[in-house]
Amino acid sequence: MVLSKLFGRSDERIVRRYGLTYGDAWHDPELTKALPTVLDGDLDTGLALLDTDDPQLRALRLHVLSKEGIGLLGPLEAGLDHPDPEPDLLMWAGATRIKAAWKARSGRWAKDVGPERFARFQELLPSAFEPLVRATELSLTPTALDQLQWFGLGTGLPLEELDRLWERIVLLDPCHHASLESRLQVLCRKWLGSDERMFAFARAAVRKAPPGDRSLALILQAHHERVMYWVREQEAETAAERHDLLTIHYTESAVAEEIIDAADRWLEGDPDYPTVARDAHAFGSALTLCFENKRAAEALARAGTVVPLSQGPLWGLMADDPAALYARTRKRLGVPLPPI
Repeated sequence: MVLSKLFGRSDERIVRRYGLTYGDAWHDPELTKALPTVLDGDLDTGLALLDTDDPQLRALRLHVLSKEGIGLLGPLEAGLDHPDPEPDLLMWAGATRIKAAWKARSGRWAKDVGPERFARFQELLPSAFEPLVRATELSLTPTALDQLQWFGLGTGLPLEELDRLWERIVLLDPCHHASLESRLQVLCRKWLGSDERMFAFARAAVRKAPPGDRSLALILQAHHERVMYWVREQEAETAAERHDLLTIHYTESAVAEEIIDAADRWLEGDPDYPTVARDAHAFGSALTLCFENKRAAEALARAGTVVPLSQGPLWGLMADDPAALYARTRKRLGVPLPPI
C-alpha cells in the first residue's frame, strides 16, 4: 500500500496520466491483500504475516505494519500486558513506537527540528526499548535487533554500543539486508561515522554479494548519503544547482566505475525480492547521471509506478517534480510507462 503525496500541479498530471504514486516501493501480494484488515485492528492477521521464515519478507512486513499502523499502537501496547506476550507482538509494538517517535521528529536534519518535535520524539522513543529487548531474547532472528539500531541512533547511544549490537546481528545473520542498511546509516557522517567508514562498509558488502543480490544497492545508498551532505554543504537550493553537483559527483571515473560494476552484477541476476523496485529506482537514477543510458534503461524497466524519495533513488534531489522526471527519463530511454 502506498499513500500518494501531491507535490504540485505538474506532479498531479503525471500521477493521473501514469498512475504514479510516491511512497515505499515494495511487492508482497500477501501483505497487500491483508494490510487493510490489519489496519482495521486485526492484530492476529498481522502476527501471521510476521510469522515467516523469509528474512526479507519479515523485515519488510515489520516496516510496513509499524509505519502504516501507528494508529494500532494502543491495541499493541494493550497486548503487552499479557503475562506471556508473543515475541512478534513485542517486536511489532517496539517497532511501532520507534516509527511514531521518528514521525513526530520528522526526517529533517537535527538543526532543523524544532524543540517541540524533539521533545515529543524524546518522550515517545524510550518506551520502545523494553519490548524490543524482550523480543531479542525470545527470537533467533535479527529483525528486532535491527530495530534497536534505530533506537540507538535516536537516543544517542555511543558508537561502541552500536558496534556491539552489530556484532550480535552478524552472529545471527551476517547477510540480513535490512540490518545492513541500518548499519550503513549508523556509520554515515550524518550520524556516528564518516564517509570513510560508510564506504568501507558498503564496499565490503558489495564485494561479498552474489549476482542480483539486494546488498549490491548499498553502494548507491552510500553515494546518496555523500551527495546529500555535499548538497547541504554547498547550500544548493534549486533543482538546477543540485543537478549540477550530482553530475559532478557521478561522472567522476571512480564513482561511475563502482556503480557500473554493482549495476552489472545486479542486472546479471534475476532479482526477485520485495524491494526490487526501490533498488531499480536507485540504480536507474544513478546510472543516468553516469550517462550509462543502456544500463539505466535495463534498471528502470524493473522500477514500476511507485516513486520512492529516500533510501537511494535520486529523483528527489535531481528535480522539483520527481515523478515527472522519472516518467520523462523512462520515455527518453525507450522504456515508457503506459498511461492508465
